[in-house]
Amino acid sequence: MCGGRMTVTSITLRRARAGAFPTIVAVVAVGLAPSPVAALPTSSPRFDHLAASSTDARISFLLPGRMASSRLGGAAGSVLAVEVRDAATHRLVFSRGGTRGLRGASTAKLFTSAVALQTMGGDHRLVTWVRLGPISGTDGIRSATVSLVAGGDPLLASSDLDTLAQRTVAALRSRGISKVSVTIDDTLFAPPTRPSGWPDSYGLDVVRPVRALVRDGRLLTDVSTDAGRYFTARVAARGALGGPTVRASYGGRLHLSPARPTLAATTGHTVEQSVRQMLLESDNQIAEMLFRLSALATGRSATWTGAQKTAMKVLGHLGVPLAGVRIIDGSGASRDSRLTARALTIVLERAVDVRANPALAPLYVGRAMPVAARSGTLAERFATTPSSCAAGKIVAKTGALHDVQALSGVTTGTDGHLKAFAILLENPPLDRYSVSAVRVAIDGLAATITGCW
Repeated sequence: MCGGRMTVTSITLRRARAGAFPTIVAVVAVGLAPSPVAALPTSSPRFDHLAASSTDARISFLLPGRMASSRLGGAAGSVLAVEVRDAATHRLVFSRGGTRGLRGASTAKLFTSAVALQTMGGDHRLVTWVRLGPISGTDGIRSATVSLVAGGDPLLASSDLDTLAQRTVAALRSRGISKVSVTIDDTLFAPPTRPSGWPDSYGLDVVRPVRALVRDGRLLTDVSTDAGRYFTARVAARGALGGPTVRASYGGRLHLSPARPTLAATTGHTVEQSVRQMLLESDNQIAEMLFRLSALATGRSATWTGAQKTAMKVLGHLGVPLAGVRIIDGSGASRDSRLTARALTIVLERAVDVRANPALAPLYVGRAMPVAARSGTLAERFATTPSSCAAGKIVAKTGALHDVQALSGVTTGTDGHLKAFAILLENPPLDRYSVSAVRVAIDGLAATITGCW
């Protein structure tokens, strides 16, 4: 995260007087420069029968007028949906079009994150390993085939492959192998296809064929082959140093039996690390890989259909209302995907309630989402009045397509309660206003929910 990860140190619940409802008192939080981020409780207590606060009444009073701005839903053809929920009381604070299915663009990554964390767990490591095939030849020249087996690690780096090559060469030498054909096995995922709603106009900088083996998030059609060739070169380089020579050549794709011995493996990045990187930078490739990995974790195939069914099933089990929701991909890039503001706010409400949903803790307590004016895709948002008052006080996921602007996240209201919100805007009037002007207006709505404007 830009500026460092926040450390939450404490939370206190206090009653002001007999019969008064508990309120969340300041939480000490440090580590996000240049200025501290607002207090973030480590969980959202359950108070199911609280009356609506004056804070909520103010939000409900101010939002309609500010939503009527011509930069938002006031233009012909524009559709604006806004929903706000009090995450402490589980009360609906405000809703306008909250159940309408709309394109939410990358806010869909909140769904992908929740599903991945729920199915695999944030601590699960995505390991890449090297499998040894049959050995042939005499003691003088022993040769073998090895396979670089994809584990679906979206954060796999060239440095990881270099370390893996070093371990592989050491293992080959210990077996007296001096010649090796390096192959790749990316069969963890089904062969890549395009889902519905990915237009041909999407370039590799938007989406690319989804494969289980990639290094450095490279923008290539066949990232698996790229990783395999790089790994082969590193094995050859390592094999020429510090001991008996090991020659290596690239041998294409090959699936070896899982029963074959493992020569070496990476430590692997965790699901939580992958979720954080995906949300901070809105990385579509990470999203699509997590989408498939979630399917595998539930026993389904790593296909579009398998991942779609998994996402809907897991979200349903979390109590997310799915009427109006259509999940096509993990990134939200599909133009056929539909989200609702209500579904997004319920997912966030579940995420902040870490007592009931500990697997989702990385989303909020783990600070996976960008922070307003501080990090990720929000680093340059909330920079001007009136929304600048909310800088550092909101964590949220952005969403953008050429005809969509969206924002969904969590903030703390003036009553001390966490507020989950979603703002979805289809067809903003970009013939009259710039994208930045539309985003400033959306940020103003979020600042209204925070209560500083």
